Amino acid sequence: MSGRNGAPGAADPIGAGANRSGSNEAAGRIREQIIYGKLAAINLHAGERMQRIARSPLIAESRRFAVAVLTPDVRLAHQIQFEVEHLYALRESVRSALDFFAYDIAEGDVIITADAYGGGTRGQTLTMAMPLFVEGELMLFPAIRAQMSDLGGEIPGGFHPLAHEQWQESMRLTPVKLYVGGKLQRDVFRFLMTNSRTAEWLGADLAAMHACCQEMQRSLLELLGQYGQTAVGQAADAMIAHTEAEAKRFLPRHGAAAGGRQGTAALPAACGGAQIAVTAAWAGEQLVLDFAGTDAQLAAPYNCTAAMTQSIAAASALAGGLDELPLNEGLLAALAFKLPQGSLVSPQFPAATALSGHVTAHAIAAAVTQALRSADESANRGEAGEPHPAIHGGGPWAMLYQPVGSAKVTPLRIEPGFAQVHGGWGPSALFGAGRLLSAEELESGYGFRLERRERQTDGSMQVELHILQGKWEYQAFPYGEDSVLIDSGSSVKQQEDGGTDNMQDGQQGVQEEQEDASGGPVLTSGDRIRLHYAGEAKAEEGEGHDN
Repeated sequence: MSGRNGAPGAADPIGAGANRSGSNEAAGRIREQIIYGKLAAINLHAGERMQRIARSPLIAESRRFAVAVLTPDVRLAHQIQFEVEHLYALRESVRSALDFFAYDIAEGDVIITADAYGGGTRGQTLTMAMPLFVEGELMLFPAIRAQMSDLGGEIPGGFHPLAHEQWQESMRLTPVKLYVGGKLQRDVFRFLMTNSRTAEWLGADLAAMHACCQEMQRSLLELLGQYGQTAVGQAADAMIAHTEAEAKRFLPRHGAAAGGRQGTAALPAACGGAQIAVTAAWAGEQLVLDFAGTDAQLAAPYNCTAAMTQSIAAASALAGGLDELPLNEGLLAALAFKLPQGSLVSPQFPAATALSGHVTAHAIAAAVTQALRSADESANRGEAGEPHPAIHGGGPWAMLYQPVGSAKVTPLRIEPGFAQVHGGWGPSALFGAGRLLSAEELESGYGFRLERRERQTDGSMQVELHILQGKWEYQAFPYGEDSVLIDSGSSVKQQEDGGTDNMQDGQQGVQEEQEDASGGPVLTSGDRIRLHYAGEAKAEEGEGHDN
């Protein structure tokens, strides 16, 4: 380059080297974002493919699954999810599986686990991990976590309202290799199929998970071949660091002194009325959520595993920015947790957990939200003058299945409406991202006529289903007083707020009139199910519960 006098070879102008260095740094950041964008695209494509090729309605329609790419040291590089509960549980269940097979993992191995006490949340949700090796070294690898239609237990589908231990809800599937060196382990596969009421769906869903993981492996190998292992790893690390910084920016910092901020919430009285307590306080660069003071675990299916509690609490704390941030290790690193062992938020095996996501999760979210709104609430309000957003607010649902003892017993989840959240923006984040069943699907596929699904002036939703044909045993899971009514033709029975004793009492009248050989309540042609979903005030504040 020319100097000030135009002579060739003269020194660069002062600052030119710094400008070049800054340009190179900016170019490097752009390149890292491009690489990470391609990594995220691999994940997104796998999620779309999983939904298309899975057989069970829980995945294909309700989208109760998550897909992730993890680093060799089992950090979350990128994740997509359609339910909040997977936020920590996918990574933790993969860590548990890889720890179980430490020094015994090779190319072509596929590990599965469905253990609520091995980093999971509920026994019916299965994680599949497929380690990827390049020249003998573990690389970025895929994992998928999805709710299965049935993995054993006393009640089809695993949602047992009277369960007090894990085995009543499902089998306990600790880490096992479904494939070894690329070869299907037929004894393991046979065991799973034999112990599921929906073997056809389970087999198809496992095949879909395996196919998606294989496609992700091929795409990851192409990405590594295009940019190199070092560059891809650096891109993931850079985005994780960026996400952590952004997550801390979204988390509220007011009131962190003097012991932090407290929040409490209770389960419905019919569910035991147990108390959730949390204190939110900053410790260094992490927001610590301390659940000291939470009640002990219950002999009922409302206990939240550590992974479930962390997922719900983190989503509640990050509610203001969760949609704007990528889901990766940086998001998780912004928070820390203190969970008392043997409590409702970190139970000891074999406490039942199946209904924790439908009951206790809303109480956890309510307590965290209250803590982040308290202690100088006006200072906590965002730029638009709104309080810390809430993600809780549930609604009633029911599980239907052919009478136990039938040649085929297929659980059908009925959740045809949703509670309104603040501002009229639809269902709460804890509702998930599934779609509502259409009237055509319900009538042609299951013999139910959707006679009413109306939003009321107060924001509530009224839904009425008419049973046209067939015979179904059922379990109703209310969410508030008068939220589920069963019209058996000659009488209308109210399903009490979702507890064990009241659940039995509420169904007793129907049992007396229509009792199957198995003793369970039965719906037949002509019966109706009426469900009421709360408006935004009750959905957010939990007024639908008898606390």
